[in-house]
Amino acid sequence: MSPSKRQGAPEDTHVQDVAEPEPGLTGSTSSTYKAVVPSDWSKDMRELWDRANTTYVATRARLDRTIVGRIWGHLQALGFWSSSLRFAAVFTLFFVPFLLLASAIVGLDFSRSVADRSGFSRQAAHDLNSLFVHGRTPVSLTVIGVILLVNGADTMAAILQEWYGKVFGQVPVGWVARISRIRWLGGVIAFVALQAVISRRFEPIGGGAATRVLQLLLAFLFWWWSLHCLLGGQVSWRRVIPAGVATTVCYAGVGLYIQFFVSSNIVSSEASYGPVGVVMTLLTVLVGLGVALHIGAVVGADFGETWRSLRHSTR
Repeated sequence: MSPSKRQGAPEDTHVQDVAEPEPGLTGSTSSTYKAVVPSDWSKDMRELWDRANTTYVATRARLDRTIVGRIWGHLQALGFWSSSLRFAAVFTLFFVPFLLLASAIVGLDFSRSVADRSGFSRQAAHDLNSLFVHGRTPVSLTVIGVILLVNGADTMAAILQEWYGKVFGQVPVGWVARISRIRWLGGVIAFVALQAVISRRFEPIGGGAATRVLQLLLAFLFWWWSLHCLLGGQVSWRRVIPAGVATTVCYAGVGLYIQFFVSSNIVSSEASYGPVGVVMTLLTVLVGLGVALHIGAVVGADFGETWRSLRHSTR
């Protein structure tokens, strides 16, 4: 019999040469023996991979047919993650300084207003204020600095305007788009000022619960108006109501996250890393705010389209 194949070895196996132990260890002479190794393991692995892939594709197809799958697909198609990160970056670099400048012009303490509205603890509010208040010497800005801040704020408004335009399929262009952004920036200043007035004037009279309800109503009116304004009035007030409601809910969710989690993180980060730790914590909040605003618009728009389709189908 040929030494390359043992008698009785299966046909679906291959044979591997293995050297026997040298003489003196077992007493046998030096030669080779043939180890039988199964060769169908790769076939089993391929079958296992194919079954797993088939299960994944079927599960993904079922998920894509649900409302959650449709919303997630819509978000991915519009590139919500990159847009949210750009929103957070521009918000930090330009919009916060713009709000500080605008608040100083109208006589409003921006950092204190944000701390009061967001529900920060006393220590977290102190650490937040320390980022913006250093002494009593006013900071003077050059004309170029003011222009840069205004253009940066306009860029942030343009990011949100572009997102709303993608979601509703109505992108304003030219002077209509620019005037809409200018109006929106003015509305943001008024929104922050009204929040501060409600927190300081109404809360001592109406109490905490009534103040939160009023703040929530104000937030809904602002985001409802923001959608209509940034879209240049091309989408009706009625059509943007669901997106306004969903954005308000997401915005309130970010507020709850700040109230219950961010305060302690700010205190611990400031104790460990100083102001840099506070800035890093705020960056995570701003990324979350950008994601919330983007998701709110898509959820509201998709819900509105689904509702209108159901109404037309039942007629």
